Parts: sequence; structure tokens; C-alpha cells
Amino acid sequence: MAASAINNPNPQTIGHLLTRLSDADPDFRFMSLNDLHQILTKPKTDFLVHDYNTSSRIVDAVIKALDDQNGEVQNLAARCVGPLAAKIPISVITPMLEKLTAVEIKNSVDNSLPSLALRSAISSFQKPVPGVPPSREVLDTYNAISRTLIPRILGIPPPGGAQHAESRGLLDKPDPSPEAVDVLIEVVRCFGPSLQAVEVEKLQDVVVKVLERPATPSPVKKRAVVALAVLAPILTDGVLSAFVKKIEKSMKQPKISSMMLRLYITVLGSLARAIPHQFGTHLPEIVPCVLSTLSQEAYEKYVNDVSLGEAHDPEFNEIREVALVALESFVASCGGRMRPYTDQVISSSLRYLKFDPNYANDDEDEDMEEGEGDSDDEQLDEDDEYEDDNDFDDDDDASWKVRRCAAKALYTLISTRSTDLLDNGTLYRDVAYPLIRRFDEREESVRLEVISAMSLLIRKTGEGVIHSVAMDEEALQSLPDSRKRRRQSSGGLGQGSKAPYMGSPGLSSPAQEPIPQTGPRADLSKLTPQLVKSSTKLLKGKQIATKQAVITLLDDLIAVQNGGLANFFDQVMQPVIDVAKGVIGNTGATSTALSGGAASATATTLRIAMLRFISDIAKTHSSSLFQPYLVKIVASVVSAVNDKFYKISSEAIRTTEELIKAITPPRAKLTSQKYKPELVKLYDIIIDRTSANDVDTEVRQRAIQALGTAVARTSSADGLTLLPPDRRQAGLELLLDRVRNETTRLQAVRAIDNVAAFSCVPGSLDNDWIQAVTLELCGQLRKANRALRGSSIQALHHMVTCAAVKGNLTASTIGGIVAAIQPVIAANDTHLLSPALLTMAQLQLENPKLTTSQDTVNALCDLIKRSISGNILDSLVTLVTNIGQSGMGQQLMRGVLTVGVGGDPAVIGKVAGALFVASNGNSGVDIESFIGELKMASRLSPPDTARQSLALAILGEIGLRLGTRSPLDLNIFLQQFGDEPDKVSVSAAVALGRAGAGDVSRYLPIILNATKKHGSHQYLFLQSIREVLHQVVLSSTDISAHEPDIWEILFTSSSAEDNKAVCAECIGRLAILKPKIYMTKLQELLTTSSESNRGVAVQALRYTLPDSEETFDAELKSVLFDMLLTVLKDENLEIRRLGMTTLNSATHNKPELILPHLGELMPFVMAESTIKKELIREVQMGPFKHTVDDGLEARKSGYETLFSLMETSFSRISSPEFYDRIIAGLDDDNAIRGLCNLMLGKLIVIDPDETTRRLDTIAQCYRKTLSNKLKDGAVKQEHEKQEEANKSVLRVSLLLADKTKTTLQGPNNGPGSAGSQIQTQSPGWQQYWEWINKDFERQLKNLRDEIKDS
Repeated sequence: MAASAINNPNPQTIGHLLTRLSDADPDFRFMSLNDLHQILTKPKTDFLVHDYNTSSRIVDAVIKALDDQNGEVQNLAARCVGPLAAKIPISVITPMLEKLTAVEIKNSVDNSLPSLALRSAISSFQKPVPGVPPSREVLDTYNAISRTLIPRILGIPPPGGAQHAESRGLLDKPDPSPEAVDVLIEVVRCFGPSLQAVEVEKLQDVVVKVLERPATPSPVKKRAVVALAVLAPILTDGVLSAFVKKIEKSMKQPKISSMMLRLYITVLGSLARAIPHQFGTHLPEIVPCVLSTLSQEAYEKYVNDVSLGEAHDPEFNEIREVALVALESFVASCGGRMRPYTDQVISSSLRYLKFDPNYANDDEDEDMEEGEGDSDDEQLDEDDEYEDDNDFDDDDDASWKVRRCAAKALYTLISTRSTDLLDNGTLYRDVAYPLIRRFDEREESVRLEVISAMSLLIRKTGEGVIHSVAMDEEALQSLPDSRKRRRQSSGGLGQGSKAPYMGSPGLSSPAQEPIPQTGPRADLSKLTPQLVKSSTKLLKGKQIATKQAVITLLDDLIAVQNGGLANFFDQVMQPVIDVAKGVIGNTGATSTALSGGAASATATTLRIAMLRFISDIAKTHSSSLFQPYLVKIVASVVSAVNDKFYKISSEAIRTTEELIKAITPPRAKLTSQKYKPELVKLYDIIIDRTSANDVDTEVRQRAIQALGTAVARTSSADGLTLLPPDRRQAGLELLLDRVRNETTRLQAVRAIDNVAAFSCVPGSLDNDWIQAVTLELCGQLRKANRALRGSSIQALHHMVTCAAVKGNLTASTIGGIVAAIQPVIAANDTHLLSPALLTMAQLQLENPKLTTSQDTVNALCDLIKRSISGNILDSLVTLVTNIGQSGMGQQLMRGVLTVGVGGDPAVIGKVAGALFVASNGNSGVDIESFIGELKMASRLSPPDTARQSLALAILGEIGLRLGTRSPLDLNIFLQQFGDEPDKVSVSAAVALGRAGAGDVSRYLPIILNATKKHGSHQYLFLQSIREVLHQVVLSSTDISAHEPDIWEILFTSSSAEDNKAVCAECIGRLAILKPKIYMTKLQELLTTSSESNRGVAVQALRYTLPDSEETFDAELKSVLFDMLLTVLKDENLEIRRLGMTTLNSATHNKPELILPHLGELMPFVMAESTIKKELIREVQMGPFKHTVDDGLEARKSGYETLFSLMETSFSRISSPEFYDRIIAGLDDDNAIRGLCNLMLGKLIVIDPDETTRRLDTIAQCYRKTLSNKLKDGAVKQEHEKQEEANKSVLRVSLLLADKTKTTLQGPNNGPGSAGSQIQTQSPGWQQYWEWINKDFERQLKNLRDEIKDS
């Protein structure tokens, strides 16, 4: 047919096509139907809605075509039903459904076509939307389905209608198809909110009948179980209870058939996954029934029967399999309510983990620690007979499925309950040893699940553990100078980063961390000997998947213990080397997929895992341990580097890099000469891979990084002799060449950075190479790649400051550096400013006339006009200090003072004060000029507050830096104190504090005496005390003589509400100075009767957490948990809120102190995030009543703490309970909803399974938010607030839909499609997704564009 007729259809066009559908030629019928399909999918066929006759004719013709003699015509007719159903008038829907349910297929063996067509039609109808009143069309469509289709599904006559020719329902036929059940599923999915309770109950009854009918085929039963899961969310509590009681009663009948028992248990597991919260209330009745099938009595009886020669009962295995699967579902979906059954779940799983009636293992119950002296080879021959058979092959034995399900159940238990079961020792006491005993499992799929569960237990043990990094004093001395304090300022690359691109520095030989006396890590340490012994036995086998799983397990063990294999090195390394030999050249590939989270195993993946394990061994263990195996290790690694597969080669180069770190100084300072031959081999292969142009880009880039590490680690005084000079120079030239190559430029710059950071021997770098590399780095600062610019400026900084380069830069090179850095400073890129300024500072010391250029002065003056802080400000102060010390500060001082009030007074004051003091009187100004400027600005009417603040800031900085040499009189600052704490008064107070910190003995007594007077200036003097304490903490000045007075003054002054925050901060700084004294006092104050003192004490504790010293951390470790517990139990709501913010801060800054006690702290966080009705009250405001929630602020703090815990220690939190709070927060205050939206965006990545299970509930909350309508007369701020809330919801909805592969409903979404699973498991979410795509199409499009642009 012509395209114009298809694009502009009319009744005549349709009539012509329908006539040709009766043609004898199937090609004509197919083409006519295809044209009809195109017309129906066009938007211009709306005329059918008003044309009853044409619509009826199309329906008759399409349904007739379903029984066409040609299969392609039949399939195309089924595809036409969906678009047709969306176009026809409501009056045609009822006859259409009647005909579809009555059609009989005679010309095809596939009887599912009518059901597929029905499903397509139902999904195309207009559907009800929960929370939105249904339209007239939706009501009429539902009535048609209720009158016609539901009776046909149920097998009853339609109400008010005659008995159908076919009295049986869709599911009453002798051979019902799975597609017929899909029709019921589609009805419930699309019209579930509209279905009446009696219809839901009857639909459930008919599905149960299908399940209970013995003749029902297995595929139909599987779909029926899915149908029950889809029905479950709309079942009333009464119907659900009755159904569960029916199952319970049936399961308790002694004569219940095995088939029905298996079926009921399967249904229970499906219900637990579908409606975990509703189903959880019925667990006390259901769980005992499921556990009874796994009892010890049934187990012993069956094993005894088999041992006596009776035949195997397949039903026994199948029932235990589904029972274990159901238990796994209960634990995963209803974790909180399954806690009382934890011991039974563990015992049942362990019982059937060893269920193997065909294989007698007499060693099962032997003590694991016995027989240590037996020969491993003999044990291998005796116990590993399965290795020779390449898996046990017995078609009649399905017990391995039971054992695999038991291992999966244990895996899920470990995954969901590790928080409490690790802390109380249950997992290691009851589960770990039986898992290791099953390492000799003869069926590989089961063995892999067992190893996977054990690996998960090890990983869970290490989650949240923050390992200490041990460094010897000599290694610390080799690092650049930096602040000793832990807190790092923001803005730019950090100072003192030693080889930032080398990964783990490996500066000292790893030392075994002390193992705690008790707890999970102590339990793991006790288990390690047997774990290693069992693991190494498996490494001697033949199965690739098993060996890969074992190597991964040992790697997890190393990661958790930060080593831990030092005592078992001889047992581990030789089997690993043998594995490496066996894998090399192995062309065979064995692929085994694990449900426990492991990937497919092949010879390639095994080799990669082996290389990664060797790398981690080298990183975490002493070099002397693997020295006997070094030759063999290097040989296998070199062979892997040369492998043609890029993933193997890349991983091998990473291993090479770690080996180089392990056998070179400073880590192997005394023994490095012994490793020289192996080092040369590793170096040569790296050179070869770096210089080769025919290797993969990833391999070349990794090789460049390794080359940088090799050259850097041999650039120290102890390492220069390890490589021949010509080879070392060849490596340096190769790095220079790679800097000039666009694809390898970034990695080469980072490698040069490493070389520069470690080159501490003068003359160790060639002068020509230095000039060339430095200028190349300068050239990279003009590139568009921001990462390249950042790496280049960092490398340039290290080049300028390293001992091998100092004094070797030519004047032209220095000029090139300055010319390259000036645009960086002018661009104000915070990522680059700090190292750029430090580079200039170093050059200034060597070239005093460097900054005489007016361009440089102008660039620095432009910089201080902007708001800078942190590392950037510290670097700028370092630069101006060097300028002043070199006697060239006069020109810069003029420029700084010219900026004057054009910048931030605090920044300019700090820069000008530092420059003045460093210039030692050669800056062109004196102190009196600043004092005069202050007095002049004060005499103006009105006073020039900006000039006053600037002069005060400069004078305060001068006083701080001059110290006891300062001639400044204290009255200069006091005269600027006003009656109110305005801008000038606060500036004067801060300046007084900074000057006082420079001369504590002269200033501090006066400040303290003035603070004791409860006048209008007390707040200002407290600001001065805060500044004094801040500087004292940094400089470690002794103020012990004044500490008692300060403590007393602070608590006395804190009684005033305005003073509490500053007093708390000062008290916190005192606690940092003398933790042993003042932490004890703070702990005592938390139990005092004064609410004011308790509040100040907890705020002071919070102020200590972000900025603290190691001595303070040691003291804090013993008291922090007790202090938090005391505060969180406080009866005062405000103090509990402060305690929650303190816990939040501790989670961010001291997670290692919080994680061990998380199980005891979490109940308080959960309780504080709950709405408390007793704190909600109504207040009368004129003629209106306003609701006030006094617990809102504390609740916000609770959710903020939940957010922090999610980011730092989610694995140690009970996932279901955590999600309950998130779901509750989606209906809370706007700020809490925003936090919960952010958490959901992260949780879909962290825990996708639980998030997917909650999609329907999330959809209900989101629909409520988006459906909220503001009242008439709402102000602009309310509209903006509502718009932002909707935008937040839609943004998270997009993310959730993307991660869960949610798609819009369409005819192509069959049962096996990507979107079908979400449509079936989360119908509420699917309907919500379709709703927002219709009603919020424009907003979603804008958000997608924003995401794409970002």
C-alpha cells in the first residue's frame, strides 16, 4: 500500500486491507496485516475511537488471523492486538475480550497465541494509577475486564450473561499454558489497584488450584508461583492470613504428599521476597514448619535408610533444596524477624552442607587441629580422589543441589547478619570451621559456593578495619616537611605528598599488625593455620575454578590482616608458583559461574588472580620471606608480562612494580644487593614494554608507571648501584620520549614526578635531561587536560625541590618555569595553585630577583583579591615569606597595600604581616604606618570599617610572627572593641588573639582578667582566647600555668547563650592540648546535673574530632564510646541532638573508633530518626493553628548520621532496618526527604538487591510527593521548595530506573525481556515509572539533558 494511505488512513483504507486479509495467498495476507500494524501504531488512527463498525471489523479480522494457516501471519496478528486495543472505543473492548478468550487455535501446535494476544491487549489499556482518581475510560475498561475476562479466568459465567460455550476457564484446561497464567499476572499488574477484594480472593483461589492440581505441568506451576507473588501485595490482611494458615495446616498434615510440601515451601519463599514486611508477621507460624523438614531426625532417618541399601528418594532431596532456598529468602527479606531463628538456620544449613549419602567421609567429625604432622601429599592422595575424576558423575545423585543450597543459605546469612553475628562470635564459633571442613567437597559447584561463603566471612571481618601504616623513622625523615597535624586544609594538591602516583609507597618493610585479644579478627587469626592448610591442598588439584577461588580467598585473608601469612609462607608460595607454571601455556578453559558473586573461571582469570595475589604478598610481607622463591616468582611474572593478552600483561606489570618496591631501598636497604639480578630482569622487561609500540595502550601506560617506580627507587644513595648507569639513563630518556607522546603523556608525567620525589643524590640526574624534562612539564601546563595539568605542576614542584636538581636549572629554564606558572596563578585554578606557589617559593630562594617582574607582582596581587584559604593560603604565605627573606619584598608590599580593602582583610592581613616580618624592615613601611592607618580610619565619620579590619589583621599577624619582639601595645586592639560584636570588634578580638599567641606571657593574663568581667566585651575576649588556643595547638606553646584559669573562665562564661559555641570550641582545644587531664573532666561533666554544662561538654567533644593529634587519639580511644553512650542516653532532647551530631562527626573523622561499637550505637541512631508523636504539638498563631515538631532537629541529626554511616560502614549495618528508616524518611520533612533521596541514589549501587525489593514502597512515597498540590496563594518560596523537591524525586527515579533496567510497558516486553522482571516483581514501581513519563515528561527530559551534559 502507498505510504500516503498508511500515514493518512481512513475507513476506506482499512476496509481495503481487511478484504485482502481473506486472500488465499499468505503473502498478501501478511502484507495486508503488516500495513494494518503500521497504521495502528501511527498516532493518526484516533478516528477508530469514534468508529464502532470499523473497529469491530478490525477486531474480527485480527482475531481470525490468529488462527491463520501461516505461522508468520499468526505472529503478526498477535503483535497487532496491543496497538489495536489502545485505539478502539470502550464499547468494543468487551466483545474483543470475549472473542480472544473463546478463540481456538486449530492450525498451529502453539496454543499460547490467544493468551499472548490477551496479555498484549491488557497491557495496552489505560490503567489505574495508585493515589490518582481513575478516569472514566479507566473505569469502563476495568468494568469490561471484570465482566468478561476475570470470569473466563475463574471459569464462571459472566454476571448477567449467558453460559459461555467453553465452560472451562483459561486455567481449567487439561493442558493450560504458562502464557495463560501470564494473562492473570498482567490483569493483576495493570489493574491490581482497582480489583475488588472478592476478585483478588477468587483469583488467588484459582491460582492455588492450578498449583494443587497434580496434572499441572511444571512450567505452569512456576508461573503460578510468580502469579501468587504478584497477587500478594494486593491481598488483604485477612486473605493473606487465611492463605498462610492454610499452608501451615497443610504442611503439618502427616500424610501430605512430597510434591505438595515442596510446592508450599516454594510459595512461602516467593511470598517472602514479594511482600517481606507483611509476610514477616507470619514467620513465627511458618518458620517452624520449614525447619521441621530440615530436622536432625529426618536427616538421620534418611541417611540410615540409604546406608541400609534402600533406594534414594529424589523427593527428599528436592524438598530439602526448596526448604533451604526458602530459608535463604526469609533471611534475606525478613532479616530482623528471623533473628530468633538464627541458631536453627545455622544448624539446619550446616547439617545439609555435609549431606552426601553416597559418599562416606569418616574424617568429617575429626578435630581439625589434629594430624598436623601428616604428610600433605598423602592426605592429598587420600582425600582428593575427586581431582582425578574431574567432578563426581552420578545421574541418580542430586544431593549436591542440597549442599549447594545450604552453602548459599550460609552465604546469605553471613551477608545480612555479619554486624551482630561477628561481634558475638557466632559465625566463627559455629560456621567457619564446618565451612573449612567442606573444602574437600567432591562436587565443584558446591565447593565453590563453600569457598565463596568463607571468603565473604573473611571480607566481612575486615570491613571497616582501618589498618595502621607503619614507617620507620628514617623513612619518615625522607619525606618532605609538612604539618604534623592530621587535618588537611582544602584547596589544591596536598603538600608533602611523597610519590603521589606510586600507589602504596612501600617505604619500609611491612610489619604484622598486633591482633586484638578478642573479636572477629582474633577469631580469624586462630583459624588461619587450618584455613591455609586446607586451601593449599586445593591448590594442588586440577580444577581451575577451585584454584582461582582459593587464591581469591587467600588474597582476602591478606587484605583483612594486612599480611598474616608470614608463618605459613612455605606452605603457600610453592603451590602458588606451581599454579603459575601449570597455567602458562594452558589453552584449555573451564568456565564455572558462581551465584555467590564469583566470576567465570578460566586459565586467563586464574593467572590474573595469581598475579594479583603475588602483588599483594609483596606489598604486605617482608622481602626476606619470599627471597627463597624470588627467582621462580620473577620468572613467572616476566613470562606473564610478555603474554599477548593485555589483561594478563597489565596485571603482571602491576605485580612487577610491587616486587620492585619490595626489593629496593628504602624498604630493602640492607639486602637490596642480593636481589640485583632479579631487579635487572624486571627492569629490562619494563623497558621493553614501555618502548614497544605494538602493545596495548593500557599495558604501555602501566609499564610507564612501573618504569617510573623502578627509576625512582634506584635514585637514592643506597639504590644508585642497583642499576647500571647506562640502563638507568636509558629509562630516563624513555620517560622523556613518552612525555612527548599524547597517549602516554599523563602516565609519563606521573612517572617523572616519582623520579623527582626520590632523587636525593646531587648529580644523579643528567643536566641536559633536567632542562628538557622541566621545559616539557612547563609546556603541559597549557594543555586542556586538567588531570595532566595537575600532575605536571606537582611534578614540576618536585623537580625544583629535589636535591638532584637544585642548582642545576639554567636561567632560561627558570625563566620558562616562571612564564608557565604565571598564567596558572592568574587562572586561579584551586587544583594547581598550591604546588605552583610552592614552586615559585623554592625558585625565589635560589633566584632573589625572580619576583621583581611587575607581571609576577600583579599576578600575586590579583590572587589575594580572591577568596583563598587552606593549603593555597599557606603556600602563598610561604612564597611571600621567601620573597621578604630574600630582600625583594618592597615592590610586592606596595602591590599588596594597593589592593587594600579590595580583598578579604583576613587574607591580605596574613600576607602583608608575613611579608613585613620576613622583610626585617626592608619592606618600605613600618609598624607605625599601620597603626596610623588604623587610627585614621577610626576617626572618620562614619568609620571606615574595611580599612580598620585590614589594619587590625595586619597588626595581629605582625604580633604573632614577631612574638616577644613585638612592640605592639595591647590597647591598640582594645580601643577598637565596641559595645556590640560588630565586624571591627570581632576583627580586633581575633587580631588581639593572634598577637597574644606570639607573646603569651604578656597578653594572656590581661585577656583572662578582662574575660572574667561579665560585660559587653566578654564575647570578644572569648574570641581572643579561641585564637590564642588555636595558635598554641599549632605551635605547641606551653600555657600550662594559665590552663586552670582558662578552664574555669570558659565554663563560667558558657552560661550565656551567645558564648556557648565559642566556649565549647575553646574547651575542645584545651582537651587536645592536655587530653589526659581534660578528657577526664569532660567525661565527668557529661553526667553533671547542669544541662548547660552537659551541652557545652558534648559540643567541646565534637570540636576535637576533626582536628586532633595522635596522642589525643590514643586517649580518646578509651573514652569516646562511653562518652557517646552517656550523651545518647541523656533525657534532654537538645543534648541528644548534640550527641547525634558528635557521633556524625566521629563517623567522618574517627571511623576506626566507632566501628567496633557500632552494634551498640545503632539502636540510638534508629530511635532518634523516628517520629515521636509526643513531641508534636499545636500552637495558636492568631486565628490559625500551626503544628510544631520539637523533635525535628534531632531527627535531622539522626538522618545525617545515618548518611555518614552508610558512606563509611554500611556493611556493618542491618540492611532491612536501615531501609525502613529511609522509607520512613521519604514521608518526612523536606530536608529529611532530600537526605533520603541522596541515600537511595547511593544504595542502588551499594545494595541493589534490597533497593529493588523496596521499589514499590519507594514508588508510593514518591507518588505522594509529586502529587502534592500547594494551596492557593502560596508564596514564591513555597513554589521553589516544591519544585526542588519534585526535581530531587525525579532525579533519583531516573537513577533507579536506569540501574534496575526499568522500561516503559510495550508489546515487546515479553516474559523474558529485560524489563519484564521489574514489571513482575515491582508492579507498583512500573506503574509509577509509566505515570511520571507521561505527566512529567518535560521535567524528565530536562534532567536527562543535565545528566548528559555533566
